Amino acid sequence: MDWMPFLAFGVAFAALVARLLMKARADRRARGEKLVRMGFAPCSSEAEIEMLVEQITCFENNSGYRYRVEEVMRISLRGDAAWFYRKERSRSGNIVAVHEFHFPLDRPSREGVVLFFKPSALRSGTSATFVGSLATGGWDSQPDDLTRLPVPEDLRHGNLIGILAPAGASLFELIEPKAIAALQPVGDHGATRVACRDGWCSFSSSSTRHDFDLEGLWSIIQGLASLS
Repeated sequence: MDWMPFLAFGVAFAALVARLLMKARADRRARGEKLVRMGFAPCSSEAEIEMLVEQITCFENNSGYRYRVEEVMRISLRGDAAWFYRKERSRSGNIVAVHEFHFPLDRPSREGVVLFFKPSALRSGTSATFVGSLATGGWDSQPDDLTRLPVPEDLRHGNLIGILAPAGASLFELIEPKAIAALQPVGDHGATRVACRDGWCSFSSSSTRHDFDLEGLWSIIQGLASLS
C-alpha cells in the first residue's frame, strides 16, 4: 500500500491546525491589547474570578449547564466593576464559547429578561421574524425561568427580534424604553444577545468566531450607564 497520500494529508492537516492555533493566539493577544488601551486591566485574582463565575451561574439561571471564564479583564464603570471575558458553557461534554461584556445596569425590575437583536443589514420582515423565533425557540441553553414574549408592535421595525421574559411579564416593566432604544445598535457590533438579571446586564456574541466590536459595544455600555 502506498502510504504517501495519507502522509501528505496528515502533514497538510497538521499545518492547518498549527496555522489556526497561531491565528487564535494572535487574535487573543490583539484583543487583550485593545482592551488595555480602552482602560481594562487583566484580572489574575482566582478569588475574583471564582466569584465572577458564581455570579454568571446565578445570572444565567440554567440548571443544566456549567460555566467557566478565561481572558478575564475588568474596568471600573461608575464606581462598580465591569467585565470582559471568554465564557464557556458546557453540558454532557458539549462546549460552546462566546465573548461577553458583563456590567451593572439600573432597571425597574430585578427579574430576568433576554433580548435578541439583529444587525441593521438584516431588514425587518419575514427573515428577521424567523431568526427571532429561532433564537427564542426553547433551547436548553436558555434560562430556566424565562419564556418567549412577543415583541411589542411599536418595536417590530427596529432591531429587536426576540424576547425571553417571565410568563405574563410586560417588557417595559423589565427594562425602560430609553434603554431599549440605546440597545438597538448592538447587533451591528457583533452582540446578538443582551441578558439582564438583578442589577446586571451582559452583551454576548453568538460564538467566538464572529466579530465582536469591543470599542463599539463599550461605547453603548457607557451610554447605558449615563441613562441612570
